[in-house]
Amino acid sequence: MKNLYLKLKNDNLSKMILSALIIFFILNMIVSPAKFIAQGLNGISAWAFNVLPSVLPFMFFTKALSSLGQMEKLTRPFQRVTKTLFNTPPISFYTFFMAILSGYPVGSKMIADLYMQGKITKDEAFRMSAFCSTSGPMFIIGAVGVSMFKSSIIGYILFISHVLSAFLNGLIYRKLGCKDKKDRQNKKDKSHIEKIANQNENDNISIKSCSTKQNNDNFQVENVVDKQGENDNISTEIDTQNENMKFQTNKENKTTKAPDISEIVLSSTLAILSVGCIITIFFIIIECLSPIFNLFPENISVFLEGAIEITKGCLSLSVLPNVKLAVVLASFVISFGGISTLLQSLTMLQQVKMPVKLFAIQKFTHALLSALISTILVLIFM
Repeated sequence: MKNLYLKLKNDNLSKMILSALIIFFILNMIVSPAKFIAQGLNGISAWAFNVLPSVLPFMFFTKALSSLGQMEKLTRPFQRVTKTLFNTPPISFYTFFMAILSGYPVGSKMIADLYMQGKITKDEAFRMSAFCSTSGPMFIIGAVGVSMFKSSIIGYILFISHVLSAFLNGLIYRKLGCKDKKDRQNKKDKSHIEKIANQNENDNISIKSCSTKQNNDNFQVENVVDKQGENDNISTEIDTQNENMKFQTNKENKTTKAPDISEIVLSSTLAILSVGCIITIFFIIIECLSPIFNLFPENISVFLEGAIEITKGCLSLSVLPNVKLAVVLASFVISFGGISTLLQSLTMLQQVKMPVKLFAIQKFTHALLSALISTILVLIFM
């Protein structure tokens, strides 16, 4: 009873703090609407010119490839590698590869899709999120390295640190969910997978039922033929009906295997729009909090901006006079992703019911490892 009271008290306190923050943001926007409209446009611009062109195509094509059911065949050679290193199915290698190429939040979207298709369990989804939630080379090398820091070497240092730390992060969480509540969770996941498999086989079952019914009708027709002596005409009719049934079966099978383009387009569009919405909102939030950030030294101030929104944070870090420190801090910010990116990824992982604390801890350890590796690389190459 005492624990329940404390939990309710903490929930009420969290709601009060969150409500106060929201009221603070609204009041700021009322006082200076022009300034926040400009920041909203900056957020939309950052999404439209940096995120949309690189992420949307990957979302569409990975969803299309997943719907074809060919990913298991493509990733089968890596079965032992992924099982040994990450304790995940071979399809996680493909997810990791595509996440590295495309960036946030494609990896999280693919994990959710695989779970909903019954190809991975919930525990496997949790383990995969430790190393499949990554940024991409277009953002790290191109946008941050070349455009912001004006150096391709810095871009490669950041990218190598990011990928290696993601790999190491996957090793850290390879035992996640393997001990506590394993049997109960596996039963739930098995039921989830069987449910999806049954849904996918509904059409085949219907076809088999129709085929059985047709065979029964054919048997009755044959009895009539034996009795009435009309073998030739009835045989021709049966052959025609059987051919029609085979054609219908093939047509249904093709329909089952073909990807639903309209569903893929709708899913990808809604996902990328939610990403744009979150980016725009956090540009406004940073502007609201900027008077508070300005109370801190410049290094800490721009780091706090990056902890909230990755794009704006990296842009601010790139103008710091201490370039080596800026690169290490940028490495941490990119791998952590900022609160904005965390919300983008958690939005994609809603169907998996990913715990917020677990995902935040995974991203924090990823960021620490990335900062450590980048420090070593900076000392060697800069």
